[in-house]
Amino acid sequence: MNEVLFALGRLLAIAWRLDRRRLLVGGGLLVAGSVATPLMAVAAGRLVDAVLDGAGTTAVVWAVVAGLALTGELMLGHFAHLSYFALAELLEERFNRDLVRLVNGTDHLDRTDDPAFADRVDLLRQDVMQVRTAVQSGLQLGATAVQVLLTALVLSTVSPWPLLLAGVAVVPVLLGRRAETHLEQVREAQSPTTRGIRHLRRLATSPASQKEIRLSGGADFLLARQRALLGRYDDAMTRADVRYALLRTVGQLVFGLGYIAAVVGVFVLAGQGRASAGDVVLTVTLATQLSVQMATGIALLGSVHRAAVGLRRFLAFEAEVAAGVAPAGGAPVPARTGDGIHLHGVTFRYPDTDRAALSEVDLHLPAGTSVALVGENGAGKSTLLKLLTGLYRPTAGRVVVEGVDLADVEPAAWRARTAALFQDLARVELSLQHSVGVGRLADVDSPQAVAAAAARADVGALVAEVGPDGVLGTAYADGRDLSGGQWQGIGFARTLMRADPLLLVLDEPASALDAMAEQRLVDAYREVAADVAATVGGVTLFVTHRMSTVRLADRIVVLDQGRVVEQGTHDELVAAGGRYAELWAMQSRAYAAEG
Repeated sequence: MNEVLFALGRLLAIAWRLDRRRLLVGGGLLVAGSVATPLMAVAAGRLVDAVLDGAGTTAVVWAVVAGLALTGELMLGHFAHLSYFALAELLEERFNRDLVRLVNGTDHLDRTDDPAFADRVDLLRQDVMQVRTAVQSGLQLGATAVQVLLTALVLSTVSPWPLLLAGVAVVPVLLGRRAETHLEQVREAQSPTTRGIRHLRRLATSPASQKEIRLSGGADFLLARQRALLGRYDDAMTRADVRYALLRTVGQLVFGLGYIAAVVGVFVLAGQGRASAGDVVLTVTLATQLSVQMATGIALLGSVHRAAVGLRRFLAFEAEVAAGVAPAGGAPVPARTGDGIHLHGVTFRYPDTDRAALSEVDLHLPAGTSVALVGENGAGKSTLLKLLTGLYRPTAGRVVVEGVDLADVEPAAWRARTAALFQDLARVELSLQHSVGVGRLADVDSPQAVAAAAARADVGALVAEVGPDGVLGTAYADGRDLSGGQWQGIGFARTLMRADPLLLVLDEPASALDAMAEQRLVDAYREVAADVAATVGGVTLFVTHRMSTVRLADRIVVLDQGRVVEQGTHDELVAAGGRYAELWAMQSRAYAAEG
């Protein structure tokens, strides 16, 4: 019960701040409707007594009261729903905004890249839906509690027998709470399974994957995988539902026996002349209503209890995010890179894993140079990029710029002096102005800044064709659907909204481009790298599997299994005959064979 009171107190306080008028109107109408129900039973009982006594005027009065009470019971709940439904929508929107803020509110991404984190966020999205219903369920629960109290008071005027129901009602409440808790635990344990089901559903229906699925004939395979996961989920939830139903049935059975005892007791009193016919009608009517009220109350209590569990989960997540955010301030970000960026013994492990993605990396990235990262898939290139841009924090070791350890710098301040284009770039489906401009929020509405960034990225022709107000993509409007290469060009322009980064990162920047577009990007990249080097001594760091692009870098760093195994210029590394020379020879033979 403490959890329910906690949830109601917290949610009603938020609802009060959001829209107190709707809260007061909805709650007031519900309470008024709860009074109407026992009043109607009282009027029916007194009406029967008046008719039997031949008191016509009194009978008419009670008939009018019964009619008004019935009208109030039917109408007040409807009008209350109009208020608290709108209030619930406001509450849901508030929690959805908070969830987006929290998911994006951590200083680093090492935890958010964890699949377990995705499961947790997915569960929180479901919790938000339950929180939405908790306000209306809470208001209805309060009205039901008033209704039960009034019903019990009216019944007590006839006989103490019906009061047995109030004591017996505790049993289904306790059993119902236990059933809800177990059901919630099973649902939480099944989060990975439900995530897999949704993933397969998206994979089978997404336009991006339909081509390959159709060509491979893989639809039946995906459906079979989905059926297997659904079967696993259904088995677990069916067992939980059976246990839930059994506990609820036992609780209702106990209440049913109490109800029978109460009604029989009043009939005995009527047979002894100690209760009138109207009292019998009153008792049977209210006892029946009490049964419905208690069942409704238990269901509402279960709904609020589920929301309470979700709210606790949400608040725990909020506290964890707050604890992981560095306090404002700290060491200032250097204006220039000095002699470059230094990594001293940098090691990184992803959460809940023992294997190091990077191991004791010692590396110097000289100021004003362009550096290429080379290595096979899984060598640690992307991890190193995310560490340098401040998206990850080292498990051990230091990243130092101009004598300043980046661990002492507010992460957001360092990221403001970096610019990056990742291979899995975000397709920001907004107007072209905002899709590019969001790369630097201070200039997001500046046509001049966007035009300059587009010109540096060599996508000015696309910008002129689409127009600043033209919508990119078709996610929410009838916009311009771009090719993969065009999206990459827009992403490059968004990266170049920051004109003076201390660190410019490009992760497979030409992966979606044809040969001519790649050459244009390389030319633009070299020009930007020169500007960054001249302006602030910035370092440009890029990853590519195309060795013809790699050789253009001032310095090449070769990674293998999370360690730096070679570094130097193209000519030095080829002459050394090591891992880089092998990769260069392998790709050279491939190009020769194609020729």
